Amino acid sequence: MVKYEKRKFKISAKANKFIKALPKTKREKVKGAVECLINNDTDQLKIKRLLPHPKEFRLRVGDVRLLFKSDKETLFIFDAGYRKNIYR
Repeated sequence: MVKYEKRKFKISAKANKFIKALPKTKREKVKGAVECLINNDTDQLKIKRLLPHPKEFRLRVGDVRLLFKSDKETLFIFDAGYRKNIYR
């Protein structure tokens, strides 16, 4: 993944609703991972590119997956969910 300066952050209503519904411990882990992502500290994060979409990625935090689009100016989380449901 390409390193950028700190970017603008957006999250879809669906992803935000899912994250807010998580138990507190999982929610804190997800928020910490998103903060690292915003600040471009991605070395310890588990990120994979979603094929065939060149600017879409998956961030894994335990059994929670965050799907996001990334470019130089913006980080947009467009979906979030548990592993068994997110790719459907």
